[in-house]
Amino acid sequence: MALWHQRFKELRLARDWSLTDAAIAFCAASDLHASDRVETVRRQIPRWESGETALPCAQNRAAIARMFGLPVRNLFPTRQIADPALPSRLAPDTLTELMTRLHSRRVSASALEQVAGEVDRLCTEYASHDNHVVLAEAEQWGQELVGLKEQLDLSGMKETLRLLGWLSLLRSCLLYDTGDELGANRARLHAVGIATDLGDMRMLAWGSEITAWIALTKGDLVQVVAAANAGVEMAPHSDVAAQLHAQTAKAYARMGDRHKTEVELEKVRRVLDRIAMPENLRNHFAVDPTKASFYAMDAYRVLGADSLASAMANHVVATSQTPSHVISPMRLAEAVLTKATVAARAGDVAGAVTLAERALGQDRHSVPSLRMVAQETAREMGRTDPRAAADFGHHIRTLS
Repeated sequence: MALWHQRFKELRLARDWSLTDAAIAFCAASDLHASDRVETVRRQIPRWESGETALPCAQNRAAIARMFGLPVRNLFPTRQIADPALPSRLAPDTLTELMTRLHSRRVSASALEQVAGEVDRLCTEYASHDNHVVLAEAEQWGQELVGLKEQLDLSGMKETLRLLGWLSLLRSCLLYDTGDELGANRARLHAVGIATDLGDMRMLAWGSEITAWIALTKGDLVQVVAAANAGVEMAPHSDVAAQLHAQTAKAYARMGDRHKTEVELEKVRRVLDRIAMPENLRNHFAVDPTKASFYAMDAYRVLGADSLASAMANHVVATSQTPSHVISPMRLAEAVLTKATVAARAGDVAGAVTLAERALGQDRHSVPSLRMVAQETAREMGRTDPRAAADFGHHIRTLS
């Protein structure tokens, strides 16, 4: 993964900034440097980009991130998404013991805590495991929890409902990944009902996020904005607000409105800079700072800002895999499609096709999201080579 000073230079060049332009942007973003310090900063930037100097102070790190529209922990990560291990699956003997405890006359808080660990594991496995397998497990745990009503005290009932809500949101995402929109909406509405009963505004906002996501993949951009705005009103200070602003940014990008797109991306940055780092960076319903690059990549690709889209894609690729395995195959696929789109616009259709076919070859994918981005890539191919675009379009239609 590129070090911060390497990304600084990459992002500066992607914005086509001279050293003076970058110094002006830095001073505008800084709480310490007034505009009369531009020349001093201009002389400092080459030392930053060469890696000669030590890590900047906290105030300068914040200004550097702000000038590029990214959260501080995106450019200066304190934890890598690849670092945490996946939550462990319960050992067979432990699982058997847990099931016995769940079927006893009174279910203890410690038993529900173990179930919560299983829910967290499933939400984490969402990104990289076979969606049918994760869906089957989520449904099994849901059935177990539904059957506990007579064995719970009030606090246990609330915790069970909370877990059922997250399982329903997870099922909604998994079902829509396979193209089952009706099932996805039923699961989402179930989660929304639970969230309403519990007064859980974060869970409720994730229900709106799923509505916005589905609308985006269907091209209903007005609905994307409406659902996302409703979700932000529910939980403006939660991590889900970042993803809601990102959905709005993606919609505005597809409307061709760069100003509104960048306003929403700036809101993403502010939310992610304000909140604490998620405990489990890889839980599907936790928004980690690396996602800011993923959001911006999509928006800039659609807007035709190829240098910025490519720079963001490089970071997405780097944070989606390790030398030994892929952590986030769905993010990786969209990053590779971004590179394919940029190649197609540059006239390298053969290279674009190779990249695009590689993106579609990932084992884990969300069919509606992947199809949407791949179709956008095919349109760019078609401007230069209609036959290649048609062949790739046939592959897109066979996705399942």
